[in-house]
Amino acid sequence: MYILGDLSREEFLKQYWQKKPLLIRQAFPDYQSPLSAEELAGLACEEGIESRLIQEQGGDKPWQLRHGPFVENDFTSLPETHWTLLVQSVDHHIPELACLLDEFDFIPTWRIDDLMISFAQAQGSVGPHLDNYDVFLLQVQGKRHWHINENDYDDDDFIPDSDLRILNEFDSKQDWVLEPGDMLYLPPGVAHHGIALDDCLTFSIGFRAPTRKELLIAYTDKNDESVEEVFYSDPELTLQASPGEIRKEHIDAIKKLMRLSNVDADKFSSWFGCFITEKSNEQEYENEELDESEFWQQFKDLGSLTRNGNIRLSFIKNEDSISLFIAGEELSLSDSYLSLVSYISSRHAIDYEHVMKCCDELAALDLLYKLYDGNYFFFDE
Repeated sequence: MYILGDLSREEFLKQYWQKKPLLIRQAFPDYQSPLSAEELAGLACEEGIESRLIQEQGGDKPWQLRHGPFVENDFTSLPETHWTLLVQSVDHHIPELACLLDEFDFIPTWRIDDLMISFAQAQGSVGPHLDNYDVFLLQVQGKRHWHINENDYDDDDFIPDSDLRILNEFDSKQDWVLEPGDMLYLPPGVAHHGIALDDCLTFSIGFRAPTRKELLIAYTDKNDESVEEVFYSDPELTLQASPGEIRKEHIDAIKKLMRLSNVDADKFSSWFGCFITEKSNEQEYENEELDESEFWQQFKDLGSLTRNGNIRLSFIKNEDSISLFIAGEELSLSDSYLSLVSYISSRHAIDYEHVMKCCDELAALDLLYKLYDGNYFFFDE
């Protein structure tokens, strides 16, 4: 699947990434969601899953916001129009949707946040707003009419005393109707308003943009209220050989954002690798207990191994070693593992034959069994 239309990955990064919006017709032609609207509502009823209902009309007040978990009556009592259900981090729960994120391999994996899914009936919307991060909006079911503008806004431009940051006035400068398979890319700060024209399922692939304040709190364990909320940005991002790598220029940009100097480079890189791969929720998995030989035989027989959706994995190349970061932990490996680590950090589902091309069987067994035994990967039968 090639999702950027006529653009190469290099052209997209140079011309559009963090610079200007891009509409891509049929980026995902004939794509079928593994999750229906009814199943999405079922997820929103579960504990530990972040979900929201937004009603522009028909609630106790305009743009009423409610948080899940919900119950069935919350949905059956809704009006026929002007409401939207949003469920965050659906990729953490549905392996096929975690694998969908692998299609965005022209962006480093440490920058990818999650996949949010929204379902709206006719005229459903979350209001005109803007985000401080990059987002790809994939239309999966129904049609949605998107309006955008690239004006600058300040706090006075938003509806006061609202649970949502919705713009008081919004003047559309460009608009498109997206049909199933179409995708819209928006850089940070571009105001947008998407209105469902019928029953509408939209996937939002969002990217992480940690702030100076967030990073400094994590690094120093102190909350300095005077620190500005400046977001990480990388408009000069270039394509890299492995999307799983955290490169030196990424680390340098993070230090610059944090205004740090005279820190130990290796220790800081280690801290950042652990920080940026920490699990975003406490969802736990428990694999069947297997010894090494049983694990390897099952890997051979089934042919694939799948990463749990809430597990982040990245690596840093050192002078003569590799630091593999997984779920906030660091594993130090010899540089002979580079090919294998590059592969497993760029895919949520890894296959046996490809693993065997990366390194010898004993080395692969040693690493992959550790990852299975730690409940980071599982067999999806």
